[in-house]
Amino acid sequence: MISVRQLRKTLGTKEVLRGVDLEITRGETCVIMGRSGCGKSVLLKHFIGLLKPTSGEVLVEGEDITPLPERKLGNLRKKLGMLFQSAALFDSMNVEENIAFPLRESGLKNPLEIRDRVAEALDMVDLAGEQNKMPEDLSGGMRKRVGLARTIVSRPACLLYDEPTTGLDPIASDSINHLIRRLQKRLAVTSVVVTHDMKTAFHTADRIAFLHEGRIYFHGLPADLRASRDESIVNFIEGHSGDSA
Repeated sequence: MISVRQLRKTLGTKEVLRGVDLEITRGETCVIMGRSGCGKSVLLKHFIGLLKPTSGEVLVEGEDITPLPERKLGNLRKKLGMLFQSAALFDSMNVEENIAFPLRESGLKNPLEIRDRVAEALDMVDLAGEQNKMPEDLSGGMRKRVGLARTIVSRPACLLYDEPTTGLDPIASDSINHLIRRLQKRLAVTSVVVTHDMKTAFHTADRIAFLHEGRIYFHGLPADLRASRDESIVNFIEGHSGDSA
């Protein structure tokens, strides 16, 4: 689904990505994890063309998207749906209007079809019947779910999650983790989850890519990551800074 080849990205004077190579297979859930500020979200934004690399390639279904101008990225973004950390809801729109927004932007005009598509998306995220609520009336977990409903309503082939459990309590986080797995199976989509939360990583991942010092340091099965004795991996999993007392 997605191939990244020798991807480099410099922001200001800092080289954030230093030659990332990564293959994400169609239908799998790939978790990209690493320390805060290591470039996970920067990498994710390259997949959908929100950032251009300093050098290297990003291929989506075999097409290199890095040279594409903004006006030609529309078709790509129909294939890839992204859930941002904040859910990025429009505060002036109710739940139904927020979810319907990408449908109307794509040219869908039939009000009955829009209503049915919105209701279907809300049902998939366990928010059936909440169409008339405003974002200000939603909990953090509900806002994430509405944002996810808006992402899946266009039926993309790949879902990108940027820190999906950030700011949520443990129960809401667990609910989102289960939802990620359930949607992958129900919709047969490819999922990419950026997180530094170990529970999210091990609950949702088919494969894990560990980003460290600007490169993919490990890419493999969750069980193999758990079994690793590599110091950098062990320190991250166990939450050790590596600094002496």
